[in-house]
Amino acid sequence: MTRKTAAVLTLGCRLNQADSALLSGRLQRLGFEIVDADASVSPNVIVVNSCAVTAVAMKKSLQALRSIRAENPQSFLVFTGCGAEVAEKTLKNSDLADLLILNDKKRDLENLLPRHLAYLELSAKQNNEQPDDPAVFRENVNSLFPFRSRATLKIQDGCSNSCAYCIVPKLRGPERSRDFEETVQDFRHMVEQGFHEIVLSGVNLCSYHCGKENLATLLKALLEVPGDWRIRLGSLEPGKVLPEVLKVMAESNGRICQFLHMPLQNGSDTILQAMNRHCLTAEYAEYVKMARELMPDIHIGTDLIVGFPGETEKLFDESFQFIKSMNFANIHVFPFSPRPGTEAEKMPLNCTKEQVENRLTKVKEHKAEAAANFIKQQVGKTTETVLVELRRGSELWEGWTGNYIKTKIACKEDLSRKLVKVRFAKVLNTGEMAAYPAEDQTK
Repeated sequence: MTRKTAAVLTLGCRLNQADSALLSGRLQRLGFEIVDADASVSPNVIVVNSCAVTAVAMKKSLQALRSIRAENPQSFLVFTGCGAEVAEKTLKNSDLADLLILNDKKRDLENLLPRHLAYLELSAKQNNEQPDDPAVFRENVNSLFPFRSRATLKIQDGCSNSCAYCIVPKLRGPERSRDFEETVQDFRHMVEQGFHEIVLSGVNLCSYHCGKENLATLLKALLEVPGDWRIRLGSLEPGKVLPEVLKVMAESNGRICQFLHMPLQNGSDTILQAMNRHCLTAEYAEYVKMARELMPDIHIGTDLIVGFPGETEKLFDESFQFIKSMNFANIHVFPFSPRPGTEAEKMPLNCTKEQVENRLTKVKEHKAEAAANFIKQQVGKTTETVLVELRRGSELWEGWTGNYIKTKIACKEDLSRKLVKVRFAKVLNTGEMAAYPAEDQTK
């Protein structure tokens, strides 16, 4: 039988990584061998899973598509993801992509692709029935991560919030949750495949709801799966279930990483209300306080938009002071970018480009200082567990702690792709942590 190869190129967020793993599982079930997108021999099929969360992301997605088409003229190109939603009309009559698949049709890949490739034979019988509840979905396939040390598990999709700046609800649809039993089964499959870190991903994880199950009860079920692994939560929008989730995290004995990336978007209630955000600063601060009381060493990060319509110098200073008071370990900061089809697109800008750049610079300087302070506070503390991902020398290894500190480990043993207990020694000039294996290291 002729060798059939396929590659999936992922752009954008962790949810896209999770979607790509599901696409890879479907391609494998169709009889494809999954290879790297930059393989020396062009794959028969290349899937570009695109991003369009910002105008820059959309531009990069189209650039990637053009580049792949130029470098692999004989490959069959599939363009999907949020970029396909935005560029559907443009690409339908273009030769850049051979097949365009919108987000809600990704699960139909095994039916759509054979129709466009006459030589394919459908090699797997599948059950594509979906639950009666429209707010619950099944993927009907296990995720496949052939080239990674960590896996990303999709548990939720879509968003029913109406943030004024955000295009995601139009690209991903209303919030929906993955079937509880299927989610646990896919998690178990990832553990059996040898992944030591599994990242839970979705647009709005706190909205996970399948029957009587919510995010906290899902985590409890996953904690029952035996194996040498840990869970990391992806970006977590503030929600009512969060206190319960934090308690589960704190009681998991490190099996759920002490890591919380909780988007704030602005530190001024005036701007948060203009953004139509559902969590204002007082509530947000309570969540942060609760997290640190339960887990003193937790990494708390956030997202911040600078230059949103209506953000005066006074309101920016108000936002900046709140940001400083939170002592974030990391801040993803972005300039406001109006997206077509959003409410904010119609709002008048009142910041000059120079003002926005100055504000960005101020936040980035604070970000660097806050990140350095967080790492310094960890020196000399009790053991941390590192997922080793790279070899940096004959006796030097690199990985990330549960609270997301990049760590260099000096050790003669082969630590590749292992969870290793370490003790911190010092902070390196690069801002990374130097460590050595703890005496009670679990091998």
